[in-house]
Amino acid sequence: MSLQTIAAKFVEMCKQGQNFDVMRTLYSPDIVSVEPTGAETAGQQQVIDKSAAWIADKSFDSQTVAGPFICGPDQFAVHFVQKVTPKATGQQETREEIGVYTVRADKITREQFFV
Repeated sequence: MSLQTIAAKFVEMCKQGQNFDVMRTLYSPDIVSVEPTGAETAGQQQVIDKSAAWIADKSFDSQTVAGPFICGPDQFAVHFVQKVTPKATGQQETREEIGVYTVRADKITREQFFV
């Protein structure tokens, strides 16, 4: 698959709310995920578990996805706006971030988030 095909599939699946399916099907077993703090998580299942833990104490109310924005031969970026409501406060929050994804051998091998 081309970078453009993978990037378009990624965005389409996220627009349909299939974020975990994206991780299961498009991520490399050796993916590295980098948070805005610099914290890294390595491994497909570990990245899925990290995301599941993050959403566990929130309701995921909505998400808008813009992109993909292609950069060079192996990267694309996506702009996310998410509305979530932490169960502890009950007050909806809007989160905005850019994800930059690196693709090698038809799989996403790295994701890095910027806020």
